[in-house]
Amino acid sequence: MSTRLSDAIGALRLPSGVRPAKPVPFEQTDDYRKIRAKMLESRLRKAGLRGAYATAACTEGALAYRRARDGRGTYLHGMPGRGKTYAAAAAVRLAVRDGLTAKLVTAKGLLDAIKAEWDGGERGALERAERYDLLALDDLGVERPTEWAMETLTGLIDARVAAGLPIIVTSNYSLGELRDRWGGMPGMRVASRLGGACERIEMAGPDRRLA
Repeated sequence: MSTRLSDAIGALRLPSGVRPAKPVPFEQTDDYRKIRAKMLESRLRKAGLRGAYATAACTEGALAYRRARDGRGTYLHGMPGRGKTYAAAAAVRLAVRDGLTAKLVTAKGLLDAIKAEWDGGERGALERAERYDLLALDDLGVERPTEWAMETLTGLIDARVAAGLPIIVTSNYSLGELRDRWGGMPGMRVASRLGGACERIEMAGPDRRLA
């Protein structure tokens, strides 16, 4: 039995040629797009991308990401200001866009985070670095080549290679120069591991920061 309200609704007649508006799916609204943009911004920050790096886009970064999706790493080396970090950031941004776990961190910054755990800092920095779908290790070779630092970074690279997880490395040094800088067996080991896991790309051209 119909109610008075249903009777009233049923009695309504739209003017000729007028169709009732269809509800807009939430996924197509401005509110939804704003929420998605905020979520992406948060994920980019957690991935180490801020400022210009949060919108980084370049051919070399896209190629590095393509290699990463194929399980291959990239070793970007060259003088300062040649766009190595920017390219690594572009690759990490693409990984985040595709829903992967990714991180851009300097080698020194990672070592400092691991050391901070000894004084009660946030734990798990090394374990997370070993498990990200894509890790971009920036400025390798700038850190002091202490025995602990070399063992820690070599162990990280070994763990990712063994797990089949790609790594993007940026450095002012070629692999041969990095091997000599670290010296001895640790230098030979890390150069060999990176040489086997990564495509070596020299970033040349003028210093972009001075252009």
